[in-house]
Amino acid sequence: MSRIVGTRTKEVVNDCLKLLEKKGWPELPVDLDPPVGDFAIICFAASKILNKEPGRIAVELARELGKLDTVGSASSEKGYCNINLRWDDFASDFIDEIMDERYGKDDIPKEKILIEHTSANATGPFHMGRARNPIIGDSIARLLIYSGHDVKTEYYVNDTGRQATTLAYGLDHYEPEKKGKKDHRLVNCYQLASKELKKNEATKNKIYNTMELIEGGDKKSLRDVRGAAEQMLEGMKLSLRRLKAEPDSYFHESDLLESGVVNDIIENLKQSKLCGEENGAHYLDLGAEGIAGRNQNFFFTRKNGLSLYTTRDIAYHLDKFTRCDKALNILGEDHRLQGKLLGIALRELKSKEPRNLFYSFVNLPGGKMSTRAGRVVYLDDIMEQIVELAKEKLEGGTSQQGRWKADIKDDQRGKLAEEIGIGALRYNILKVQAEKGFTFNIEEALNLQGDSAPFAMYSHARTSSIIRKFGKSIPKARLSCNLENSEIKLLRTLAKWPGNVEKTASNLAIHNIPNYVHLLASDFNQFYRDCPVIGNDNENFRINLVNCSQKILRQSLAILGIKAPDKM
Repeated sequence: MSRIVGTRTKEVVNDCLKLLEKKGWPELPVDLDPPVGDFAIICFAASKILNKEPGRIAVELARELGKLDTVGSASSEKGYCNINLRWDDFASDFIDEIMDERYGKDDIPKEKILIEHTSANATGPFHMGRARNPIIGDSIARLLIYSGHDVKTEYYVNDTGRQATTLAYGLDHYEPEKKGKKDHRLVNCYQLASKELKKNEATKNKIYNTMELIEGGDKKSLRDVRGAAEQMLEGMKLSLRRLKAEPDSYFHESDLLESGVVNDIIENLKQSKLCGEENGAHYLDLGAEGIAGRNQNFFFTRKNGLSLYTTRDIAYHLDKFTRCDKALNILGEDHRLQGKLLGIALRELKSKEPRNLFYSFVNLPGGKMSTRAGRVVYLDDIMEQIVELAKEKLEGGTSQQGRWKADIKDDQRGKLAEEIGIGALRYNILKVQAEKGFTFNIEEALNLQGDSAPFAMYSHARTSSIIRKFGKSIPKARLSCNLENSEIKLLRTLAKWPGNVEKTASNLAIHNIPNYVHLLASDFNQFYRDCPVIGNDNENFRINLVNCSQKILRQSLAILGIKAPDKM
């Protein structure tokens, strides 16, 4: 909550509690974020003590509290006494607070945070099912940077395992497609090699032999496989760039093998009291950690003594903590067990542990995406479709949601369509809590009247239009007459921004930001409908309120990786 509003609320709450004490009533709980008013006193707890119905208590309390000088108004509803502050008394000072550059940003000790996101195997284009990973990771990074932290994002490239080696084999034995983005052209080589791996023992032996050569230190084999992964990554990076979610750096698994650090970790894990051996393969017995069944034995070497993916993942995380104070991993829900096992292994090595944020996969209207069922939809295809539909709407073409009236030149429509389309994709994914699954719908994402990026972007463009029409520098805020209800409602929403940022950053609940954006955009548009700005007796204050709304809309959309256009 805003400092000014929070201070004023605390003062009024204290006045209310003093009145309760004076009446001989018990101290009652307070809801600081009620659906009605600025705060509410919850009257149910006093019912037995006072031998009165909660609703009657709330009515009596509202009548008494309404007499206080610090209370704007009080009302009762279903056992709640709803209190409104006297916003007219401090609204101008609150405007000044909002326009301060530090408004909404946490005054907390700065931390060095490394966020790993995406990290998909470099074997083909990104599919839509995992589109949440880069979008969530990138937006959380933006949020934490906004809050004042030193944040870097990273993609872990698995370029030594079976899939990368299979890709290298495919590129050696098959011709890629002739047209298209590089990852789309090369994926056919990987798919053909994967089929041959399953049915041809000689191919299988060759691929696994190459893997052993790599882990044994053969530099040529390592260079070949890494080079194949890099070719595929060239195209995949373009997708992340278009999505506005490309990480700051790429960390290669092959570097861990080359450095020899993986062998050191194997030797250290062998010293653990949990270490066991089976036919030459070493493992950690995790039975005491509550892990049972086939996962109880957490293997970190093969029978030949060479490392596994899990071993290299441990090495990677140890490297992370030489570069940051805290590490955050964005992982699909299918990695929960892997994340738990990794944490146990790191504890055995006396290391810090990463924080994991798990997300559910995206579905499309046709149902769950399945490689076996042939329903895999690439992220590139969805990005292309949503941008084209946005362009169609801007150009006045027919569609389910109709035409948008665009206040832009024809040569700018393509750029704006790109911003709207990608923004709509990001927003629609981010607005749903990460742990919850959902079905992505393009028309819903582009609905100008709904809970969508276009609605929020258009609201920002409207603030810009009003400020342009005002045509002067924004004066110092001065209230000339009593505030209207929609003005108070908008001010109340603006006051929630700092608390929303703090809560979201603490819980990594990034869906709170688009939820707030929609609330702010809705309240601003209600204010716009109810309260004429230019030429009104309260013009000075209202243009400041428009300016504040523009600032917070722009900042909140930026956290989501969405452009805030001045014209739309």
